Amino acid sequence: MDVFAHALWTNAVFYKKYRAEKLQRYIAMAFGVLPDLVVFTPAFLYGIFSGSHFSEGSFNSALWVFRYAAWGYNYTHSLVIFAAAMIIVIFIRKGKQYWPMWGWALHILIDIPSHKGFYETPFLFPLSGYKFDHGVSWGHPLFMLINYSALALVYLVWFLVLRKKTA
Repeated sequence: MDVFAHALWTNAVFYKKYRAEKLQRYIAMAFGVLPDLVVFTPAFLYGIFSGSHFSEGSFNSALWVFRYAAWGYNYTHSLVIFAAAMIIVIFIRKGKQYWPMWGWALHILIDIPSHKGFYETPFLFPLSGYKFDHGVSWGHPLFMLINYSALALVYLVWFLVLRKKTA
């Protein structure tokens, strides 16, 4: 899924819990987009500054930015790595989990069925190389239409419900 949609879905999921604590909701949204930003920002910047056009083929390039993206994607899109990071955070926080971090897990769960044929999500890495390949590509126009329509519906309902509660 695209980064913007990840941010919107993470905001939607965390809105009720952190309605009054906007900073925590924004941190959750950051966790919701960081898995992609961490691995794809160097390739994106390379494309901008080199004047290259992105395609699926460019991500198979031997350039370090694309090798880094492929390597890093395994780590940032793994529920196993997420669980290990969450356990470390819980240990550091003396038994308390940090809820905004679940934006990262949400990102992975959304990507599992929405990455078909290109950067399929290695959600069990490093325990397994399995990738769910029966989903649909997030870049397919019909998927984009449904996804953003669902987001618009969620935000519209919230707007109408919250407007009634404040009136």
